[in-house]
Amino acid sequence: MASTRPETAPSVVDRITHELRNRIKRGHLVGGQRLIEVDWTREFGVSRGPVREALGRLASEGLVVVEPKRGAVVRRLTPKDIYDLYEARAALEGQAAALAARCIRDADHTTRLRELLRENAKFLRGGEFVRYLPVNERFHHLVLELADNQVIERLAGQLHAMAYHLQATRVARATAPSPVLSVAGSAKFHREIGGAILVSDEVAADQLMRRHIYETRDGILAVDQDTPRAIGLS
Repeated sequence: MASTRPETAPSVVDRITHELRNRIKRGHLVGGQRLIEVDWTREFGVSRGPVREALGRLASEGLVVVEPKRGAVVRRLTPKDIYDLYEARAALEGQAAALAARCIRDADHTTRLRELLRENAKFLRGGEFVRYLPVNERFHHLVLELADNQVIERLAGQLHAMAYHLQATRVARATAPSPVLSVAGSAKFHREIGGAILVSDEVAADQLMRRHIYETRDGILAVDQDTPRAIGLS
């Protein structure tokens, strides 16, 4: 007989971890910034134990590092770190796109993807980064979900927090000459990737997703090298 026990509610540590992860993801906490335990105990109204455990979880995810005499700090990524991050994303999400194309006829997958692509179409000529960001995230999350591979979904999801942190902290500089290009370019990639998935073209879905993620990586690295260019968000 299947268990009817309700799902366990998020613990205090879960909630603190989620909140700090989200602040890093949104760029509210930046690379090199100290995460002073006493400040967070005061903000969250808890003892140091849950805060310390939450910081330990974020360290295991690669979002935080513990430095001698400084304590926990938001991880500052080197160009090699960025390159490796996007290589891993391309491999995982390219495969996820191929699997999504294979599974697209299952359940309500086609309907859900078409609905999201209609929302995405509003940004084909550009738009504000802040308004587009949730659409961008939902697209990548939906592809992972449609792939129906929990290992890929979990691993790729862990990479998203730092990837979106990079975009949030660099996109303003990267798109200063032409803010429309990054949003429009990303939306067009999503349209092409989604189109390949809808017609069950596994090869094209994989290749387009990889290209999309590689171009984002190259744009971020160009910003770090003081070579401004528009980046396509992924």
